[in-house]
Amino acid sequence: MKAWPVYLALILTSCERYSLSLGQIPVNVSYLASTHVHTPDPRQAHPPVGQKVILKWSVPLSFLQREPRIIFYIVYRDYTETTLVYHLTKSNGYYVYSLLNEEFYCKKGILTYRAIIETPDHTVYSECKHQLFVHLIDLKEEHNVEAERMSSSVSSHPMQGSVTETPLLNKA
Repeated sequence: MKAWPVYLALILTSCERYSLSLGQIPVNVSYLASTHVHTPDPRQAHPPVGQKVILKWSVPLSFLQREPRIIFYIVYRDYTETTLVYHLTKSNGYYVYSLLNEEFYCKKGILTYRAIIETPDHTVYSECKHQLFVHLIDLKEEHNVEAERMSSSVSSHPMQGSVTETPLLNKA
């Protein structure tokens, strides 16, 4: 009975872990509660289809003074990207990003994603990403940069020569 102050002290002085986490869940007929409890539901005839990503964060209360935000990068299966910004007003909470029905079919689903908590001066506090996350490479832009680099390295003076005319090969 005399140990309760020790337990109370441990609980009150325990550390809270600050973090950012992401989780993805599919949305289909099994997402509906009525599927599991076998109750009538008009949505059973045309259930929602798609994916949801849950962003959960916990930051120190003092960190909110720095006006942090979550930058959420999404790469879809149709190889398009979206970047969403959520401004943090509470030290912990969650956002749910939903890709459902028509938009889900147009984008073909979510391929990968990444979220970071950063301050306006771009100092990264925390990062969490899908294990396959990479930013897409725009081949048209890459091709234009490469073509410009190649054209700037080409001399305006023609140079002619032959491999057999090189001095190192003639010595042999």
